[in-house]
Amino acid sequence: MAPLSLQELQKAQAEAEGFQNGPQPALNPANLYTQAKAGNPQPTPPAPTPVPYYPSSETPNLQLSTRDLSAEVANNFVKLDTLLSTNVPIIQARLDGVGITVVKTISITASPNVNQLYAISLFEQSTGIGAAGHTLVTTITYTSPAVAGAQIVTITMPLDSANIVMETYPFYVVAGASLTLTTAYGGGATNDPYTITARLVQMP
Repeated sequence: MAPLSLQELQKAQAEAEGFQNGPQPALNPANLYTQAKAGNPQPTPPAPTPVPYYPSSETPNLQLSTRDLSAEVANNFVKLDTLLSTNVPIIQARLDGVGITVVKTISITASPNVNQLYAISLFEQSTGIGAAGHTLVTTITYTSPAVAGAQIVTITMPLDSANIVMETYPFYVVAGASLTLTTAYGGGATNDPYTITARLVQMP
């Protein structure tokens, strides 16, 4: 039997490795198939160990806890934290009550690292069964980086007539300060029913 040509050797070896149309590039005696047949398979390189996220207690923007997480999961949390805090609004606090007769409060503390824009969307409704002069007073308190001291926004809704309040307020809050929404009765009201829903949102 005549010896095989180089081209025939190349095609035979390629077929043994699953490449039916011949090798690309030319025959190489140190390829994986030859080494494996000689009892010298190529070792699989070890996967690199991810560097643990530091600090390892929480993510920098939304303060998502990373305690007791592997480094890989913690790093994924940091990536999501960056994505969510820079591209979509995040609801930081919410308040819902239908026909309630008690006062309510929601509050958040702004990020300690940077001045941040927040928005409060508010819906209030009274049925109008309160006595004359009864009101619901909603107070929003925050600290602005532009003006020293606490800033206050007040919304008053009469409870002695059917009323609806629908408002959205943007607030530029200084780093580390609180943003608070509180309801209170006024004008002698103590237990008149009202409906309220509010969302306190950190803006991207």
